[in-house]
Amino acid sequence: MNEEQAKKRILIADNEPLFLRTTGQLLRKAGYECVCVPDGTAALAKLRSEPFDLILSDLNMPGNLKLELLQQGREHWPHIPLIVVTGVPSLPTAIESVRLGIADYLLKPVKYEDLLASLRGVLASPARSQPGPVSAPTDTDALAAKFPSIIARSGPMMEILEIVDRVARTDTNVLITGESGTGKEVVARAIHQHSSRSEKAFQVIDCTAIPESLFESVLFGHVKGAFTGASADRDGLLLRSDGGTAFFDELAELPLASQAKLLRAVQERVFTPVGRTEPVRIDTRYICATNRNLQEEVNAGRFRQDLYYRLGVIHMELPPLRDRGDDVMLLAEAFLKDLQREQIRVHRFSEKVIEQFRRYRWPGNIRELRNVIERAVALSRSQTVELADLPGPVRDAASTPSSPVSALAEISREEALDNADQQYLSTLLKKHSGNVSQAARQAGLSRQGMHNLLVRHGLNANDFRT
Repeated sequence: MNEEQAKKRILIADNEPLFLRTTGQLLRKAGYECVCVPDGTAALAKLRSEPFDLILSDLNMPGNLKLELLQQGREHWPHIPLIVVTGVPSLPTAIESVRLGIADYLLKPVKYEDLLASLRGVLASPARSQPGPVSAPTDTDALAAKFPSIIARSGPMMEILEIVDRVARTDTNVLITGESGTGKEVVARAIHQHSSRSEKAFQVIDCTAIPESLFESVLFGHVKGAFTGASADRDGLLLRSDGGTAFFDELAELPLASQAKLLRAVQERVFTPVGRTEPVRIDTRYICATNRNLQEEVNAGRFRQDLYYRLGVIHMELPPLRDRGDDVMLLAEAFLKDLQREQIRVHRFSEKVIEQFRRYRWPGNIRELRNVIERAVALSRSQTVELADLPGPVRDAASTPSSPVSALAEISREEALDNADQQYLSTLLKKHSGNVSQAARQAGLSRQGMHNLLVRHGLNANDFRT
């Protein structure tokens, strides 16, 4: 225990007596002075009368059920860092917590080592100015204009943009999942560009490109002579992200041994280059992406649960392109312009092409759409992209929802069921003359649920109104 650490006073607020008592005892043994209170109201009273260096608070307790402690704590004592510990995590409370400027967000049961590492890291970090709460734009156009790199207007993507807008100004770690080609790196870059770290590096770390035997050297760096072939000192990729953002792409591909090494760097904010004995302190934000379900990977023993909790404080699931309605055409038009920057030769898509774009399932998502547009621009003989310019799978997508029985063997079960679903929705809308509420009632769906299905299948209720 050093003299400086002994001066640190921690306010612990939690309505679980056992957690409150044991946490206070353990942190006192570690050299901190702790004041323990059972709810948010008592915590606010202590803050008004005594000085503290850090607040450790539960989320779901009396006096903080509406985040009163977090809101008033950040408003009246913004210089005191606040760490949240909760046993009942939820995306809305996580987003609101990080928007308010908390220093860390931990999930119960939290290991003592993890809690201590978080405390030490937060207390050792220089005070980073935290912006006050900022209201997210409520207008779709305003929100889309704020993030021009993310081309979207659909409901599912507007929800994603609202989350991006809230978390961008914080330092909280973010996990982005979704199918391949859904734009995970684009979203990660948007978060970085709108953060307080935007002037520093956005370092992409492709987990599939790092051999397990070289993981420490590539990520943490090495000194000359550390191993055969180490002819000079070399900084690792993680150090290049100091002050900025480290983007780990395909996170789930990391072997377990590499995950353990990354965990220490994430939770303790330090790492040791190969061949050195002195650790290096790092100040970086982690944004990670994967097309796998990390919770399933954890359950299967292929991914460390503690690393999952540290990196997935905020989890965004990007929707596939087939669920984004007319975003398909917004993206197609944008790609048509972007791929002809020097000279615009192809100006538009034919109506039949637009129809096929809306019908096709896009298994490769945005990446596949861009490739299709690039091919069409290269092959087009006129100013209009025609069906003949499209690759076979897109051009030959089922022309009607009710495919003949003989054609069912040529498509996947998923596509067959999707076609049947689209036909059912069309029939319902025709019966009810485009009245979404009546159609939803007959289908046993909520109006919002029906609306989401219509967007997914590219159906517009106005087309069925008489």
